[in-house]
Parts: sequence; C-alpha cells; structure tokens
Amino acid sequence: MTIETTYHSDTRPDFTPFEESCGTIAGFTYAGDVATEMAAGTTSAAEALDLLDGMLAIRELEEMIVRLRSGGYDPLPGYDYRGPTHVSIGQEGTGIGACSVLRADDNVTSSHRGHGDAIAKGFSAIRAMTDEQLLARVPALDGASHAELLEAALEEHVFRVIAELFGKEEGYSRGRGGGMHIGDFSTGNLGANAIVGGSVPIATGAAMAIRYERADRVVCCFAGDGAYANGVVLESLNWAAQDQWKNHLAGPYAHGLPIIFFIQNNHYGMTHRTDEEVMGVRHLARRAAGFAENNMHAEVVNGMDVLAVRDAVRRAASLCRAGEGPVLIEASTYRYYGHSLSDPRNEYRTREEEASWRAVDPIERLKAQLLTAGAADAEAIAAIQTRARERNARAAIRASLATDPDPADLLRFLYTETTADQVPEAAATVTTYADAPVAKRDAAGAISYKDALREALVEEMARDARVIHYGEDVADYGGAFKLTKGLLETFGRERVFNTPISEACICGTAVGAAIVGLRPVVELMYMDFALMASDQIANQAGKWHYMSGAQVEVPLVIRASVGAGKGYGGQHSQSLESMFTHIPGTWVVYPSNAADAKGLLKSAIRTNNPVVFVESQGLYPAKGVVPDGEYLVEIGKARVARAGTDATIVAWGPAVPDALSAAEVLATEHGLAAEVIDLRSLVPLDMETVLASVRKTGRCVVASQAVLVGSYVNEIVARVQLEAFDYLDGPVGRIGAAAGISPQAEGLEKAFLPNAGDIVRAVLASR
Repeated sequence: MTIETTYHSDTRPDFTPFEESCGTIAGFTYAGDVATEMAAGTTSAAEALDLLDGMLAIRELEEMIVRLRSGGYDPLPGYDYRGPTHVSIGQEGTGIGACSVLRADDNVTSSHRGHGDAIAKGFSAIRAMTDEQLLARVPALDGASHAELLEAALEEHVFRVIAELFGKEEGYSRGRGGGMHIGDFSTGNLGANAIVGGSVPIATGAAMAIRYERADRVVCCFAGDGAYANGVVLESLNWAAQDQWKNHLAGPYAHGLPIIFFIQNNHYGMTHRTDEEVMGVRHLARRAAGFAENNMHAEVVNGMDVLAVRDAVRRAASLCRAGEGPVLIEASTYRYYGHSLSDPRNEYRTREEEASWRAVDPIERLKAQLLTAGAADAEAIAAIQTRARERNARAAIRASLATDPDPADLLRFLYTETTADQVPEAAATVTTYADAPVAKRDAAGAISYKDALREALVEEMARDARVIHYGEDVADYGGAFKLTKGLLETFGRERVFNTPISEACICGTAVGAAIVGLRPVVELMYMDFALMASDQIANQAGKWHYMSGAQVEVPLVIRASVGAGKGYGGQHSQSLESMFTHIPGTWVVYPSNAADAKGLLKSAIRTNNPVVFVESQGLYPAKGVVPDGEYLVEIGKARVARAGTDATIVAWGPAVPDALSAAEVLATEHGLAAEVIDLRSLVPLDMETVLASVRKTGRCVVASQAVLVGSYVNEIVARVQLEAFDYLDGPVGRIGAAAGISPQAEGLEKAFLPNAGDIVRAVLASR
C-alpha cells in the first residue's frame, strides 16, 4: 500500500460570485472600490486612508515579530523575543474592515492570532474618541491639538500591544496574558483566546447580556475556520439562533442576539487544509443553515478586500441593532506565514499557492484604489507607510525598556477581593410578576437544604437585577429536582430560562455575560456534566481575571449537583470537586447543611470571583434551622461543627453528616471526643482552623465522598503533616470513595461510598 504524500490541489483565491443551493447564502457580491464608496458617501477619502493606516499598523507589528525571531528588526538589534508567533500577515483586511464600522462601545473577541484584531479594534475606537477621552489615554499631552492627541493615542495603543507581547507591566494585561490572550477592554476588546473556538461562547454570552440590558451594542466574534469544527462553537451558533429570543416567549422584547460570527477563513487549521480535507462543505457559511431558518443572513466575502469586509459588517451590524441577529460572515483570506514561525509551510502547501494570494494582497489593493480614485497620491501613501513604520519602531523601543513584572507578584490578580456589597442604582430596581416561592419553616425555623438554596436564589435575584439564572429545564419545570420551581413565575423569562443541552455553552455564555456586567448563576444538572464544560470553566472562567491583568472580573456561579448514593451509576454520581481545586482562579464551595447552603450561595453570588458551587442531591431533603431574610456565610471560613479534644475529623459536603455521626459513635462507644471541622469551601481553604484543631487533638482524619485517588483529601493530609507534624500523635487518616466507578447495584454502591463507620475505624486506627 502506498500513502499519498503529494500536495492537495492548491487553495487559490477564487472570488467568483455564487449563491448556495441551501438558500440565500450569497458569496463575493461586493463590486465596489474606493471610488464608488466615495461617490456613494459610504466611505470618505479620509476614512479610506485610515483603513490603510490601520492595515499598515498591523503589518508593521507582525513583521516586527517575524524579524525579531530572525534578529533582523533594526530598531531592536539582538532583542530576545520569546512569545508566541502566530502572525496574521495577509489577513489585515478582515479585522480593520470589520472594526472600522463598529462603534467604540461595541465588543469583539478574537483568536490566538489576535494581534491584528487588537490593533484594529483599538484604532477604530480611538479614532472615535473626543479630545477628553484621548487625553485620558495620553495625559502628558494636555493642550495638544486633536490631531496630535489622536496620533499619540494610536502610538500608545501600539506600545501597549507590543508591551504585552514582550511580557511587560505596561502591556494591556500587565504581561500576564501575552499575545494569545491580548485584550483592551476599555476599547471593547474582550480578549483573544488561545483555545481554538474558546471565545465564541464568550462572545455569545456577551451578546446575550447586551440583549438583556437592551443596549444598542453589537458583538463581533472573530474566529478562524478551524474553530468551526469545534463542538462549543456549533453549540454557540445554536444558542444564538434560539427561537425564544424572538418569538412569543420573548414577551415585549423580541430581539435576536446582536452578534456577528465572523469567520476569518485562511483555509488552514494548523497545517490541515479546510478545503478538500477536514470539512465537508466548500463554504463554511453553510454552517448557519443548520441552525436558523434564515441562515443567519450568512454570506461569504472577499477577506482580501477591506472595503468588501467593511460593507458586509456595516450591514450585519445594522441587522443586529434592529433585532435581526445573529449574522454569520465568512471572509475568505490567507495567512502568508505558517501556523507559527516554527512552521516552514513547505510540507503542506506550495510557493505558487502563496504567490497567488500575495498577488491579491489587501494593502496593495487598497493603495491602488486610492491612487485610481484620486483619494491620495503616491507621496501621501508613502508618508502613511513611513508614519506606520516609525510609530511601530518607537513603540517597540519603548516597550523593550518597559517594566518586567516582579516575580513577587506572580500570583497577583489570581483572585479578586471585591464583592457586590452595593447594588448599582440601575440594578436595584427589580420587576417581579408574582409572589416569590416561600419555604415553609417548622416550629424551630428549619427548612430543607433544597429550599434553602432556592431561598438564596430568590433573595439575590430580588436584590440585584444583574443576577440571572439559566440551565437545562430550570424554567417552567423548575429543574430536574424542582429546586428552581417558581422562579420563572416570579422573575420572568428574561431572567430565568431554559437552555439547550449544551453544558459547555451554558458555562461559556456565563463567562461572557459576567465579563460585560451581569452576574449569572447557571445550573449543571449533574456535576458529571461539568466535564463537558471543563474548558469554559477552567480555561475561561478561571483565567480571565488573571490573564487580563485584572482588567475584568468574572462574577458567576456554576451550580453543580452530585448524585452519589441514588443508584445512578458511573456517569451521574461523581463527586468531582477535587478536579476544580486544581484549577487556580476558581473558588470551590460545598455546603453540608441547609443554613450554609443558603448563606454560602448568597455569598457566592456576591463575590466577583467565579465559583463552582457543589450541591449534594443526597442532602436536598435534609432539614436544618436557616435564618429568614438576609444571611451570609463567609466563603473561606471553616466551621467547627462539633467541638472535641481527642481527634480532628475534617470533611465537607455530605461527608460532614457522616463525620458527625462518627463523632457520636466515638463518644458513646469509645469515650473519645472528636472535633469535626466542616471546611465549607475548598478554595479558598481555611487551613488555620484545621491546624488549630489538630494542634489541640494530636490526631486527624480527612474525609470526603470523592474517589480517594487524586482527591483534595490528600492535599489536606499533606498540609497537616507538613504544617502540624510536631503535634501529631499518629498517622493522618484518609477517607474517600473506592478507586473505581460508581456502580448502580445498591450493595456495590454502598461498598463504593465511604460512611460513618469508615471514619470511626480511621480515628481508632490513628491511636
């Protein structure tokens, strides 16, 4: 058998107009140029020159990266650039064309190849600024003219982009994010994303929040062709196109999500070919036909023509502002270099193919049109080129001399200390449509764990209109466990709504909504399903505060319930909280009783950190005294659930009732007074309360329902042994589920899960 190693047929530029048979998906219909745009009044000569300046700014910056890697960038001889090198040279027309018709307060998201989009959104927003706004960016130029302020602000923008690429404190993300995560949130750039397709649900969530706020803004989501084979991207297309945004369920505000899905189709993933290899359609715009009856107004444009892109995005933005979104645009473009500069390209494409695309270069096309239209002469164009080159050189030299982050600040920005203690006036007015559900307390004031959680949700939603709640079946049905029953009737479908079975998109949209100002609480029906959403929880929710250099906070709560002990088997029973403790940037909370369920959930909703809030289905019916009205429990402060002097039992979640039962057995049958510490939260961890108890008792057992191998139990054990070794009178005991898969059979499941007897035996073994 012979394996074919020859090239596929070349991907050559082909901008022949077409119309797909699947409906109204047209391609390459734009036939204008600078002259026709000027005649129509849609693009002035000055605007066309600004487009050229923007594209040249991107190319100068990215060619600087290329030359730095080879040691050939004259302004910085010998500079050691060690960051990513995913350049977008050749694609300049896409970002500049799109951003040129977006408003300053519109948002964009981008990809790992996002330097160009960062420059583009910044230039567009800065050009729209008043003198006062410009002066805020370059305060040293007080008294300067508008033209001087503008040019200085543009150079400052280039400087801060380069400083971020160089890992400097003066970079937009203070060197924490780097080029693949760059974003200037002050100009509407919600960040680039190193996870292919990772920003698409974030952009969708931002658009959802804009719709909820009834703001006149649009999100333009830049992503490459490779992303459109990614599951969460397809989930996002479906999410954005849901009927409920525009049909009778939308009530008085039938308004589609204001999002433009902009595919920067450069025809390659890393090295794989989108055309003829890993996709089954010729034009990716056909993806839209699978999710919306109107095909999301999809069209294909010539991405090598900045004016064609500008025309398409102008029309798309108008549709979105009119409530007719989402819109999908595919721009056929090309990256002249490989996936990164370590990719020589010669193994999967030809020089002839590259030459054919360089022959339709977007910058050269625009320059020729400017000359033909009389919008500029050769001297003026040369001056713009010189200005872009010198601007970049000055910015690069300054960035090279900027401040390196202090290693002592390594963990700065990992979490935020801020909370929503005060609700902004605009969010303090809450509309309700029916009386809120009220839990019936018994004579002692006790309610169930489940009702305590609902009470927390009701109180926080009544307090702050920014709090919304969504997930699978949480609206009319009230959730799989009826925990949210009544919320829809009280707060309406704008704030309580059902979602597709799309766990990754549930969490990803929550990230986007949180970044732009809402405080979403989302439900994952079973914690097992968090594995499907793990990228959006771990790489997005948990990282954006840090990667943005604290430009943004991500105040969201992911409610996830654990179904252990119900005979639901290996895919609906896992206690996975330990996995999320291994992801710096997220808080992990697991209440053990009704009062803490309420108090901790209210605190989780108010913190500006993302929280994985774990609930035990086994504890849902358990009753306890819960304060009525305002009641908060501090996250990161453990509780001494039972005092003792002979042994310390540390536990969380459903292991706490087991620990209390074990303590009672130890007291009545063995004469031992065990102290039970309920951690309440694993991140942040109150280790001081644990250590204080161990120093008193001299013995310790740590218990949870998670599988013991790899469990957070082991982290607690290690720290007790490290930090309280001299106080220990015996080995530290470890309790957890068996190192296996949760079985359905009742007898096997009882053997799989730990119980109070296991804890008793562990305490006795430590003596």
